[in-house]
Amino acid sequence: MPTNGLPSSPGDRAASGREGSEQRHLSLPYVAGLITFPVLGTVLALAGLPTAEIVPLLAHCAALGAVAVLVVGGGRRLAAGLASAVLRITQ
Repeated sequence: MPTNGLPSSPGDRAASGREGSEQRHLSLPYVAGLITFPVLGTVLALAGLPTAEIVPLLAHCAALGAVAVLVVGGGRRLAAGLASAVLRITQ
């Protein structure tokens, strides 16, 4: 903070390292997703489901979750682009 009452210059902010240094933390939904998939895979493996079926199941669940986050989060244009890419790949 300048002591003369004048606002600091942009160079002063960059020199202090505070510009663009927002703290980003993982929120509970992200942490829950990171924990849920390995736990669910382990439970399914212990229940006797073959690994060849567990991996695609969890991959499909993750894809559905990602699409839901995109749509709910207002990323309709991104979801539309993803859908068109999927359609192009499957044709």
